[in-house]
Amino acid sequence: MNFIQIIAAACVLIGILLLKNIVNVFPSLVGCLFRWKECLNIEDSLRLSSDRNIFAVFMILPFCIAASGFHLYCPDFLSGLQPAAFFGCTCGIFAGYCLTRTAFAVMIRKPKIPEKIYKAANRTSFSFFCIMAAAVLAAGGICSFADIAEKTARTVLLYIILTVYAVAIVRKFQIFGNYCSFFTAFLYLCVLEFLPTGILVISAALF
Repeated sequence: MNFIQIIAAACVLIGILLLKNIVNVFPSLVGCLFRWKECLNIEDSLRLSSDRNIFAVFMILPFCIAASGFHLYCPDFLSGLQPAAFFGCTCGIFAGYCLTRTAFAVMIRKPKIPEKIYKAANRTSFSFFCIMAAAVLAAGGICSFADIAEKTARTVLLYIILTVYAVAIVRKFQIFGNYCSFFTAFLYLCVLEFLPTGILVISAALF
């Protein structure tokens, strides 16, 4: 077994141990796809928010394995790397993206909406990451089992990511829009979502 296979096997074992937490929160996560208030309901429940956070942390490595395996983020400077090195770079880039998002969220020191709502809106990203990562892993597994060409599989997975991200944007806008003006809600999205994601996308295109 190589390094990545060992990590994947460890993730499977950990997933089995966390199955109760995942099953408990999963219906609420699915509800977030259809109702913005469900996003707030998760934050209002200590049990659900805790299980969601555990699920989100657990999904980081499996998602990075899928992202590196299908080359979902593949700028020129990563081409030619060995799988283990590519996986390591993918993890580093994912960590950098998360830190950038956190930094921008901290920059808004005095939000114009209740702090509780502001935090809940930001943590909604955790919920949609769980949904997106689970969908990517499921679709990636199907593509591998069906022996679908890597380029086609990569396109399918990118569309899944884009779709879930679009729904997440809508839900976050609805949360902000119910506590401040639409213009202010849009500005929040620009700083918290469009700017860090734009940096990621542009870096993939330019480098």
